[in-house]
Amino acid sequence: MESLEKERNVELSRDVPELLNVTDNDRVDVLKRYNVSSEGLQDIIYSIQEWYEKQPHLPKGKLDSHMIFQHLMLKGFSIEEVKDKIDNCISAKRKMPELLLNRDPLDPSINECLKFGYLVILPKKTPRNHRVTIFRIKQPIDLVASDVIKTAFMCLTYRMYNESSLGEQWIFDLTNVSFQNSIQMTPALLTKLIYFLRFCYGAKIKGIHFVNMPSFVIPIINILKKLLKPKVAKRIFVYNSFNELNDLFSKSILPKEYGGDEITCDEITENWRKALQSDAWIEYFTEEDKVISDETLRTRFLNSDDFFGLEGSFRKLEVD
Repeated sequence: MESLEKERNVELSRDVPELLNVTDNDRVDVLKRYNVSSEGLQDIIYSIQEWYEKQPHLPKGKLDSHMIFQHLMLKGFSIEEVKDKIDNCISAKRKMPELLLNRDPLDPSINECLKFGYLVILPKKTPRNHRVTIFRIKQPIDLVASDVIKTAFMCLTYRMYNESSLGEQWIFDLTNVSFQNSIQMTPALLTKLIYFLRFCYGAKIKGIHFVNMPSFVIPIINILKKLLKPKVAKRIFVYNSFNELNDLFSKSILPKEYGGDEITCDEITENWRKALQSDAWIEYFTEEDKVISDETLRTRFLNSDDFFGLEGSFRKLEVD
């Protein structure tokens, strides 16, 4: 772990105690959970770096060892799955550039999303080490769904660099969602969203909770169920009010607006805005935008290829 910590860009993790409440002990606990020693971790990372450098379609010298560790944690130290995930992360930029390239945290549209606070990533985790994120529209507003998703992916990139949780709990507060908001969530956009979460981020989704759901959102839920793995689709729950979630999430981790004891949603989102708009993360996104695969040199196929047609476009869905 010491060599990993030396390689980490500390400026990219400066705000982690406040945003994610992650410590070095959390990472040590993950290693213990998967019975991996520090020496074994270094060997695994080296083997993945060696594999990466031999892939003709991937840009050389662009694989951060600390990011490899984050991928390993999220995939339970399955080396072959991590290789696919790394490849997916880089190749996805060509498949959906509107969501994964030109990620300038100071861009007016991104800045507006960060300031408005569409997603509230709670700094405290559940007792089972799950990260809770609340997606909300705090007041009726016109929005550009692709900008919101792009901003959410940037937050996930931050987490991919710094997180140590073992699962995701997502709460969708749909109180102020309008029909015009919902029709932007097209099958194509939803497919790209799920592709990134499933094949690039590798999220371990433990629960998806919809609260105050209007009837016009039901078609979106049906599309999600088609795109998610069956076991994950069964973890979708619908509630009439936030009070019905009190048995699942303690007040000690929730923001004040949702009956919690301490921090507010606005304070959380402002902390995230400041972190993503720091010099270190602006530079990080600028450099990562240059890390793109050359698909003409590809010699290996991905387990995610069935999401795309022959020309690389996303598959069409039959929606009930």
